[in-house]
Amino acid sequence: TLSIPVGGIITYTGTATGGRTPYIFDFTFPGGSPSSNSQSGNTSGTSAPVPVTYSAAGSFTSSVKVTDSTSRKPLTCTATVSITVTPVSTGISINSTSQTFSSVFAPGVLPGSVPAVNQLAAPRPANSLNPAPGTGTTGYQLVAINDLGMHCGDYDTRISSILPPFQVLLTQVIQKGSTPSILDSSIVDVLYSAAANPEDPILSQTSPDPFTGVVKNNGTVVDIFKTNFWNVIPNGAYDPFYPAFNPFNPAQKLTPLSGPPFTVTADESLPVPNVEDLYIGHDGLVNSGDEFLSAVQHNMPGITSPYQANLPQTANEFYDVKPFFLNFPFGYVAPNINWFEAAGVPYAAWDDKGRENAYPLVRVQARAKTGGAILATLDTVLPISGEASCNNCHAAASDVPDSPTRGVATAGLTSAGLPVASQFADQELAGVPLKVSIEYASDINVLRLHDLRHGSKYVNTSGQLAACVINATSPDGNANCLINKALVQNKPVVCQVCHYTPALDLAHLGPLAGPEGTIANGRNQLAHQSNSRVMHWHHGNLDTNARSPGDAGYNANSLLFPTMPLPIQNSSGLVTNQAVRESVLDATCYQCHPGKTTKCLRGAMRTGDMLCNDCHGNMKQVGDDFTKNVSTTNPGAFILAKDFYTNPATPRVPWANEPGCGSCHSGDAVSNLASTAIVIKNTRDALGVSDNIRLRVAFRTNDTKATPIVPTNKRFAEPLVLASYNGFTNPGAGNPQLYRVSTGHGGIMCEGCHGATHAEWPMANPLANDNRTAQQMQGHEGKIQECDACHTRGTSGDLTMPLGLGGPHGLHPVNDHRWNLNHKNFSSGGFTDCKVCHMDPATGLLTGSVLSKTSADRVVTCKNTLGIAPYNTDCADGTATIPKGTPVGCGFCHKQK
Repeated sequence: TLSIPVGGIITYTGTATGGRTPYIFDFTFPGGSPSSNSQSGNTSGTSAPVPVTYSAAGSFTSSVKVTDSTSRKPLTCTATVSITVTPVSTGISINSTSQTFSSVFAPGVLPGSVPAVNQLAAPRPANSLNPAPGTGTTGYQLVAINDLGMHCGDYDTRISSILPPFQVLLTQVIQKGSTPSILDSSIVDVLYSAAANPEDPILSQTSPDPFTGVVKNNGTVVDIFKTNFWNVIPNGAYDPFYPAFNPFNPAQKLTPLSGPPFTVTADESLPVPNVEDLYIGHDGLVNSGDEFLSAVQHNMPGITSPYQANLPQTANEFYDVKPFFLNFPFGYVAPNINWFEAAGVPYAAWDDKGRENAYPLVRVQARAKTGGAILATLDTVLPISGEASCNNCHAAASDVPDSPTRGVATAGLTSAGLPVASQFADQELAGVPLKVSIEYASDINVLRLHDLRHGSKYVNTSGQLAACVINATSPDGNANCLINKALVQNKPVVCQVCHYTPALDLAHLGPLAGPEGTIANGRNQLAHQSNSRVMHWHHGNLDTNARSPGDAGYNANSLLFPTMPLPIQNSSGLVTNQAVRESVLDATCYQCHPGKTTKCLRGAMRTGDMLCNDCHGNMKQVGDDFTKNVSTTNPGAFILAKDFYTNPATPRVPWANEPGCGSCHSGDAVSNLASTAIVIKNTRDALGVSDNIRLRVAFRTNDTKATPIVPTNKRFAEPLVLASYNGFTNPGAGNPQLYRVSTGHGGIMCEGCHGATHAEWPMANPLANDNRTAQQMQGHEGKIQECDACHTRGTSGDLTMPLGLGGPHGLHPVNDHRWNLNHKNFSSGGFTDCKVCHMDPATGLLTGSVLSKTSADRVVTCKNTLGIAPYNTDCADGTATIPKGTPVGCGFCHKQK
């Protein structure tokens, strides 16, 4: 740490060894002038000196990132130095608690999570806003999105934890042109910082009170709670998800996370291993011997000065390709993804004003490595919800009086003489939001119930019996009990340490068991069913008295969580049983998944009345997974095969076997599955436009496994897993790739044009934060359909791209008058190519379909070259406007024959 007075100068020099020359040195100097410096083409290994002046007091962290010239995947390393700039005494005392902080943080923004202890928050202007999005340098476009549409984090982590605060930002940088190109990490860096939407719907929310994260003292805001996640790191809660040592270098320790090399302290992210390095290495070959373990952290903007400086962070990973669970029978390498990835960004559910806002925005910027110019800017949502909890059922009746289970979940504790914890069990009750204390108590109740029901069968990591004994005289049990570990031993429980989930298997190692200090590092997953299985299957089989099959008095006809009925749609497009379906959604999926308030499922499909089970099946189908035969007496009995999509006997693997776009978008207007047997087709869309092309349910109605449909017509489907990658045979060859690791037109990631899983554009509310990304990219919400988002226009205003059907999904140029005047040259015999989108399947006429709807008002150029009186008299020689949402057919301009 260096300490200098205000006005002092520090001269920086960077030195690099190893790798290939020339090197690129990228310096950042927060608080200094200049604030950054980039030097390329260095062959000596030592940079030119950079003098930096510090004109304001504060604590700052300067850094230098060095990138070598390895051609396929450049090597990078980063070094930092801490700077303390001390004020020159002026005889004036500043009361920091009354100081107004910088106004760059807006309502709805989370620039940096509060450290483990609640941080005093000085007041700031109520409606301060970030600067408007900049466009950067003309000629570049960003594509940026989160990977899942919603991530979940716990309100409270002191007793147990389901998921950490963790987000994943994916970004591609495009150089625009007639043939755009995707830029890699040798040319640009990607930065992210906090952003805001001045029309954020949370700003108009008055009831219920959105300020749930603010602790008040005599009506004055004195504190903002974000999360207590970082309290559990020193206690080892998340150590098991990392090997204790580097498997490529056993002398190098990786845990505990509270110490080097990955020190996870307040506002810092969990480290995320780079799976391309781990399974492919630098030579592009799988398992060739040059693989290595690397990992990075992606921290909050403003981490060096939370609440005071919106300091951008760098996306530290660039993936050429993405290995996906290669050691599993369904694994594969997703090729040519070419994206920057910031994985693990620790967002919390409360913003800087104490509002619970699940949709915080980040500003993503592409910065040139040479010269440091900002090339492009885009805002996107990194959603996070704290609503994924057990509170609704396992809280004390006094904490959640409208519990849907009416206390049956806590009745088991009462009948066994065990106490039911309420919010008042929390000794920090006066210092945290109410939701935090309720979750704290609910977690106690869950662990006690788990010990009571299953403790007699507990085994250690070697599979030996380690029974928990818990009763009325010993409500915290013995040392083997989960509640004892949490309350007595101060070792918070993370469910997935025992119940495997791919979501927290960041290195794609599969289920493991072994003591601390090993590769498994305390995981105990071989003798236990998966997290999805124990949650979905178990709860899906409970009756209204919380009895499971086999319990005395179990009533299979009176399920606690009812099965959601499939949609019944009439010819007018109305789902006649939607009210019932939504009530079941609230009583099932939204009890645990976010949720009645957050509404994770919020995109275009939700607007069209599709619900969770229409894609995933019911709770028991989701829970009927590859661990169904696993038990403490039958450890490791996993059922794993690649043929989930074709073999009724192969169960699903959570996160790996999922429905895709093609499961419902099963073709085009000419060739699709809408008229095949045992499917539910969509008759009309949300605007009443005739459909009869797409499906409403992703699986066939007689399929007890709810296997996602894999269509023959792949026009709108994800790509199939290739047979091989660089000589490596993909185990999952021929299966559909997941939407979230798929790319399409020009190598652009599918989510970048259509929106994230569960939040496909557009959202119903045009002001929603989710919609901002598409609005900034193309001028209106909805999937990215404007060609000039990435393709350039010439001086005449025409697109410079060639005419044809080479667009995404075979699309022709959109909003291009050249196409209006020349489309007849591409119509082919019998208008075959036109029919795939413009034909009404009910009549066979080119009168338009849901696939040819306009996504914005269109001004088209008309020219009556055939001497035929236009069908629409508004479309004579000149221009005409086609309103948004109009199915475009030949009849708009021409008489139908």
